[in-house]
Amino acid sequence: MNHRTRQLLLVLLSIPLAYLAGCTSYYKNVDACKDKVRADYPDAASAPLKITGSGASYHGLRVVVHGTIQTPPKPPATKPAQVPAAAECTFNETSMTGFQWLVPAKLAPKPPVAASDD
Repeated sequence: MNHRTRQLLLVLLSIPLAYLAGCTSYYKNVDACKDKVRADYPDAASAPLKITGSGASYHGLRVVVHGTIQTPPKPPATKPAQVPAAAECTFNETSMTGFQWLVPAKLAPKPPVAASDD
């Protein structure tokens, strides 16, 4: 093999590695968001949270984790209720830049109240 052929071979072999390096941030961001959801969930003792899935945008810059919260039954019901839960994390590369609950309403941020001009 001559010198030029070796260089071409190295370049061709490095291209898939470069793509894989970008994919690892996707998985790290999804795991980081799941960990944040578990850590930030306030009612773990009384109503357990079960993570059922997640979705991420390109390179994991925005991650949404969804699950269910099992609440105790209220009479006359005999089965516990499953309440949907979801949270969103935003990232810059692998650094988390934002976190917010989407549902349930008691955990989701309230919109700011507009000041009146009276």
